[in-house]
Amino acid sequence: MPHFFSKVKNFLYRTFIGNRIIRFGDTIEVIDGKRVWFISDMHFGHRNIIRWCRPEFRNLKGMHRRIISNWNFHVGRYDRVFCLGDFGDFRFLKKLNGKITLVKGNHDNKQWNKQFVLHYRGMKFLVLHDPDSMATNWFDGDWIIHGHTHVNSPFIDIRRRRVNVSVEVINYTPITMEEIYNIIQESKNYRDNRPVR
Repeated sequence: MPHFFSKVKNFLYRTFIGNRIIRFGDTIEVIDGKRVWFISDMHFGHRNIIRWCRPEFRNLKGMHRRIISNWNFHVGRYDRVFCLGDFGDFRFLKKLNGKITLVKGNHDNKQWNKQFVLHYRGMKFLVLHDPDSMATNWFDGDWIIHGHTHVNSPFIDIRRRRVNVSVEVINYTPITMEEIYNIIQESKNYRDNRPVR
């Protein structure tokens, strides 16, 4: 009987909420860009990440608290969140709002998809973890949204047409598709990269 209720719940979500936010098919169509979020490289439970690139935290507890708090403050219960790899300890999934789609990162052992193609407002985006690990020459779209590089690449790389959503460059807070779209449009007025959000 619980399986039946689960099916009904999923059907109702897809029919009345999910299909108004995002449509899955050969490629993914983002309908409501204010309810589709991106974030990468949370590294939940990875103690060494603080030493490597998060000196503002004294311990994992403080880092976890900030990421979870920022996430749940912004992301609604039924919003779609793309985590672009290196999620970390999966027990933290239960503590986070939203319908979460995980992209496989280099620290992830699970076999998730490695990339997605999204369409939004006439633009085409490639969404993946490491923009340099896979050949992206095939991608004929507009911009790449990625993680992996942490603070070693800017938030907006105008020349390479990349958006880095590693937590350190987006202030440990997910960012919406709509915000990314607006920043890209605005970036046409800039001649240099934007280091952080």
